Amino acid sequence: MGEQLVLPIILPASPAPDHGSRQRFRVGSRTLVAGECFDSYWRFAAERMRIFHQRAAGMPGPWTDDPVLSRHKFTNVYRAADRVSQYLIREVIYAGAQDPEEVVFRVLLFKFYNRVETWQLLCGRLGGMPSWEGYSFAAYDRVLGDAMSRGERVYSAAYIVPNPAFGEARKHGNHLRLIEHAMTTGLPGRVAGAAGLRQVYELLLGLPSLGPFLAYQYAVDLAYSAVTRANESQFVVAGPGALDGISKCVADTGGLPAADVIAWMLDTSRGALRAAGA
Repeated sequence: MGEQLVLPIILPASPAPDHGSRQRFRVGSRTLVAGECFDSYWRFAAERMRIFHQRAAGMPGPWTDDPVLSRHKFTNVYRAADRVSQYLIREVIYAGAQDPEEVVFRVLLFKFYNRVETWQLLCGRLGGMPSWEGYSFAAYDRVLGDAMSRGERVYSAAYIVPNPAFGEARKHGNHLRLIEHAMTTGLPGRVAGAAGLRQVYELLLGLPSLGPFLAYQYAVDLAYSAVTRANESQFVVAGPGALDGISKCVADTGGLPAADVIAWMLDTSRGALRAAGA
């Protein structure tokens, strides 16, 4: 958490004729060619990290004189630092029983709706922490259905979560059925026995209606718990935003998959820190 990003080490290479004099980097047997935004990305990332550490240390603002960063809001430098993830970690994952069944149930229940207010509504109406041991489809469905009938939102707008086909008339009911399916087909035990994040991801990808993006997001959320040995550094799935960013920062990936480009960016930043003696 205390590291600050620095510009990556540029490895010497001849410029590609179709990309003029742009910076080139050797990654194994591949050559990456920097895009127009490559240097801007690193300066932006380094400044955002510097701002984060100043705020975390309690230093008074303003924390930057960058006109963009001083006026606009951006996602957190660490995924786990955002408001909803912090709530998930403190109030959902570690606030109740820690056996795999209960933790996996709570994480899935929270994340399918991904809304703090929905979790608080369930806690209030159910008379305590939601639990798989005390789960009742009828009770949970009634709480969520009543809220929707009052015009209240139960889903966050952060993700587009597909409606799984379990035969219920409303989407929230189908997600409750999906949780039942996950729990009764042994997902908690398999997550607990997974060797790493890739295996957790593959388990979630096998659930009806979950595509690669959501399966990866939920795998990372489960990795915040003590149920699994998985962690974020083991495996990555590039979402739409990451793919868009790579296309702007790297003019030519040399055929390197997006996940490997992300891993290289991470490893290069660490290498630059070591070389600088940080």
